[in-house]
Amino acid sequence: MIERVYWDTSALLKLYAPEPDSHAFRALLRSRPGQTVTSFLHRVELFYAIRHKEHRGEVAPGAAERSIKRYARHVGEGRIVEIPWGEDVAASAKEALGVCLSASAPVKLRSLDGLHLGALISTGLKQLVTTDLGMRRATACLGIALVDP
Repeated sequence: MIERVYWDTSALLKLYAPEPDSHAFRALLRSRPGQTVTSFLHRVELFYAIRHKEHRGEVAPGAAERSIKRYARHVGEGRIVEIPWGEDVAASAKEALGVCLSASAPVKLRSLDGLHLGALISTGLKQLVTTDLGMRRATACLGIALVDP
């Protein structure tokens, strides 16, 4: 069985724009053979995140366009599997929120985090790479394993 791991935007960004810990996430990707899974949201979130870095002068002008083209190429080549939007994702996102809010230590999910978790859950994935604190807290409620570099 091929190992499939969902990469949240917070972690995926480290592969497409330089950050102090990018090397650790690249090493993680190389060390774990299998499928890197993302969702339809990444095409927008990744572009926005890198474009904001451009605006702040953290990356070169045009980096967002180049990076999103590279990401799309990786999806096209099958290096990254992208989960499409569907009612199953929406239903799983709603369910995830219910579980997180009813936990003994409730976790309040943001809508985009819920959609990412909905994509992950709707496809039966059980592993997540993320640096987002809210997403990390939600994994405990939802029985999702964190994968760290």
